[in-house]
Amino acid sequence: MKISHLSRLSGVSVPTIKFYLREQLLPPGVPTARNQAEYDEAHLARLRLIRLLTGVGDMSLAAVREVLDAVDGDDVSPAGLAQVVNQALRAEYPVSPPGSRTAYADVGRRVDGFLAGMGWQLSTGSPERESLVRVLATLEDLGLPGLLEELEPYVEAADRITAAELDRQQSINDAATIVARIVLFEVAFAIVRRMAFSHHLSPRADTNPQGASAPLLTPKG
Repeated sequence: MKISHLSRLSGVSVPTIKFYLREQLLPPGVPTARNQAEYDEAHLARLRLIRLLTGVGDMSLAAVREVLDAVDGDDVSPAGLAQVVNQALRAEYPVSPPGSRTAYADVGRRVDGFLAGMGWQLSTGSPERESLVRVLATLEDLGLPGLLEELEPYVEAADRITAAELDRQQSINDAATIVARIVLFEVAFAIVRRMAFSHHLSPRADTNPQGASAPLLTPKG
């Protein structure tokens, strides 16, 4: 297929496709004439994967390159591929640490103790651990302490879901499929949590005699 047809099928503009070709994120087509080439279903599948990573996955091009290198690698196990994708998906929330370094360090110690109690092994320098500490420290700055303990059922659920997901991935031979599952399940997990909020809040709204949702916060005094 011509690049224009590839663009229509993939939803990726021709200039963007040419950019991916220059950056070697997309393999070159088969030359047919000067400045012309033919592309096939493999190019279409690759473009759809790149769209998934940059769109739903919200990855930078550098992260996309790392994931694609792992997909193209012959010696990367499903577990190793999952680790690469997980690192590319890691949340870099723009949350600043609290003004007090002592308070920040205290939250870090409590997070480490909590994770150790759950049986998880994460280094103190891991980006995921750092993001969690920042989020919880910010919450405490807002006067919302004690939320670390509320994470326990989330951690338990995430542990069960991830273990089952990794088991299923062992039987999948296509690396691109494994990547797509990891990225989409990441989003699906967050969506289901929001759906649970809607489910549990709707009966409370129905019991409000005025027909409006009850206020989430009660004014002091």
